[in-house]
Amino acid sequence: MSLTPTLSSLEALYRKLERELYRAYHQRDTVHKADHFFNFCVTAHSMRDYFVERLGKIEKQNRQPFEERWAKEPLLVAVADIANSTKHFALRTRTLAPRMAETKRVGLRKSKFVDLYINEHGESRTIPNLAPDITITVSDGQKYELYKFMIDVMAYWRDFLSSHNIQIRRQSVARLRGKTTPDPQF
Repeated sequence: MSLTPTLSSLEALYRKLERELYRAYHQRDTVHKADHFFNFCVTAHSMRDYFVERLGKIEKQNRQPFEERWAKEPLLVAVADIANSTKHFALRTRTLAPRMAETKRVGLRKSKFVDLYINEHGESRTIPNLAPDITITVSDGQKYELYKFMIDVMAYWRDFLSSHNIQIRRQSVARLRGKTTPDPQF
């Protein structure tokens, strides 16, 4: 019996990742934006476990080739660093000694955004504004704004899964927004 009633498959977890991206990107409160970003990273990091479970390669020796590949991907290293450092308070080695994160920096800032309004006649109007944003500098020094980081993490997983003949069906915008869609049947 699963303790996560709506996350019974790799595909369901990927769709949760989409929802966390949507929530983090659209959130205007700094604390809530950071919370949703953390949830995005935990979910993205969990993709590893769901994938190896799907293949039945949960033993360390069978999982190792995947772990080695993922350890070379700066985006996935950052996801792991963020998820684990927040979840465990500090990163530690197997001997419990403190370990430095490979991710160089995660910081809050304000960025320029544009709100787009379209009326019933199809006429549009844009209003520029500043809103909270997060920047992530990964282990290879590349700097990402929040949206680009999350989109690239999602693209990595979509491509990786596709290369293993696992196709992900996207969910509706209504489901992303949490509106007008029925709850899953339990």
